[in-house]
Amino acid sequence: MSDAPAARAPRPTIAQFFAVARRPRWIGALVLALAVASGFAALGQWQLERSVENSSAPEVATETPVPLTSVAEPQTPMRDAAIGQKVTARGTVVPGDFVVLTGRQNDGVAGAWLVAHVRTEEGASLAVGLGWAPDAAAAAAAESRVPTDGPLDIAGRYLPAESPEVDDVESGEQSALSIGRLLNQWTDPGPVFAGYVVLSTPTPGLEAIVQPPPFRDVSLNWLNLFYAAEWVIFAGFAVYLWYRVVRDVWEHEHEEATA
Repeated sequence: MSDAPAARAPRPTIAQFFAVARRPRWIGALVLALAVASGFAALGQWQLERSVENSSAPEVATETPVPLTSVAEPQTPMRDAAIGQKVTARGTVVPGDFVVLTGRQNDGVAGAWLVAHVRTEEGASLAVGLGWAPDAAAAAAAESRVPTDGPLDIAGRYLPAESPEVDDVESGEQSALSIGRLLNQWTDPGPVFAGYVVLSTPTPGLEAIVQPPPFRDVSLNWLNLFYAAEWVIFAGFAVYLWYRVVRDVWEHEHEEATA
């Protein structure tokens, strides 16, 4: 009896696999698999487009000036749509109701703001940032250049009021533009706007207060992105399923031929 090991059957070749795959039956199955995969890929692309569309922040025309009264009203809370909106208004500066805010950053440089009390044509009170100066003295010196005997055309960005908690009460410095605190400093304020306006063109002797457009948060819709990835996986699985079935047939035929 011979002790020589039995010869191993030759492994199937790639050429043999393609010989099976080229049969009309499996070519038809491949066309069907590619059609299904194309449908899954299209659904994945649709979900991907939805994830981008849903992540887009709503377009807000903040850079087109509109009348202040069209986006805000006195004695009412400030709406989100009004934040950062460029507005126009007309009113009269109330003499003696100027306030200098210290510790104000302007493009990374510390300085001071000069804020005026403006009574609009409708009789409402509005805080207006007239401009920025390197120090409080320079800001206060610009008060004499502000016209108080005639109407003032206001054009600038409308911003929400700030909390007075940042003020240094012990030293007597005022840093925050708090409407609530200004009401206690102004003469006969009457109805007041919840926000304030920063002039685009500052008062002579002051520099413009830098106020960039408002930032709109944009985030991807991760649920739609997950669905898009799922459809891509399904598309790949449809083609893999065809390959797996053809390979099983190929291996089965090879085993029968070498049995």
